[in-house]
Amino acid sequence: MMRFIITRLLGGFFLLLFILLLCLWMVRLIPGSYDELMKSEENFSQQNENENANPIPLFYFSIIPEKKTGDDLFSVMPIWQWNGLNNEYHQKLKSYATLRFGKSLIDGVEVKDKFIHAFPWSLILQIPAIILVIVFSLWIALKRIQYPDSSALRFIDNGLIWLHSIPGFWLATMLLIFFANPDMLQWLPSGLPAVSSENPFTLWFYYPQYLVLPLLCLVLPALAYLVRIIKNGLENSLQQLFWTRALSSGMSVQQALWKEAMPLAMIPMIAWFAGIFPALISGSLIIEQIFSIPGLGRLMYLSISMRDWPVVQFLFLFGSALTIIGFIVSDALLHYVDPRLNQVK
Repeated sequence: MMRFIITRLLGGFFLLLFILLLCLWMVRLIPGSYDELMKSEENFSQQNENENANPIPLFYFSIIPEKKTGDDLFSVMPIWQWNGLNNEYHQKLKSYATLRFGKSLIDGVEVKDKFIHAFPWSLILQIPAIILVIVFSLWIALKRIQYPDSSALRFIDNGLIWLHSIPGFWLATMLLIFFANPDMLQWLPSGLPAVSSENPFTLWFYYPQYLVLPLLCLVLPALAYLVRIIKNGLENSLQQLFWTRALSSGMSVQQALWKEAMPLAMIPMIAWFAGIFPALISGSLIIEQIFSIPGLGRLMYLSISMRDWPVVQFLFLFGSALTIIGFIVSDALLHYVDPRLNQVK
């Protein structure tokens, strides 16, 4: 197991190096920049404009197409040019290695300070959402197996599938219209602009009403998918020989479901677990923007719209690292739950 984890970590490290290069390259290809947006302002300095006119090379080497003499066509054979250490990729690696992630182009604030401020706001949504999704998914899937003819459970199952099929921003809009609208049912607030707290976790104790609608937008769509895969796993377990053996040994259906069927049904749920970590950013991007929650998702949204590339690059790389960690944790749990995988060379 330890060798497996070390191999995955090394592979993830080299993958992050490639993702950083890809991120820097994509930023160069995206039209427009924050400096170009600020050129119309009187305070835009000529020095910044001259620096952007001559950017340093992207990587340690470049492939420069050779121009034919006397025409504008390019030859098929490229020319390799060594750029040395004076390139954007090497400088970014040095700054990240020393935990210097740059400053925001908008307000000059350190990128790590923006991250430290926004990260807890994402956690106050994602942690309860993950717990609620897992608990309710297990409960609904078990009840669907125990009572397959229940009309109420069938209605809940079909309703969750319908909720899963609609986009997140549409679900958020519908909840706002019905439950935060003075013309309908104004039971809950529409966002957090009137709430300020240095510790976001205290909102669950003093202002929980502000987080109910965002939490519903995260929990309801995920329930349908997880209930379906757990239910399918349980149904597959009921067709195996060990299920008949468990019932013939004197176990009740409830005991057999938890001790015999559930471990096998947990395998696809563990694979789903790999997507939990990157959901800290991408999973709540639209939801945080709609409900004005100053988390990582909203920070990513605003940074992209304002071309604040130092913040975008850090969040993009952080999300990639979370994705790799999620896959490593998921693979390790799969090897622990299913010993058959350890026999595969």
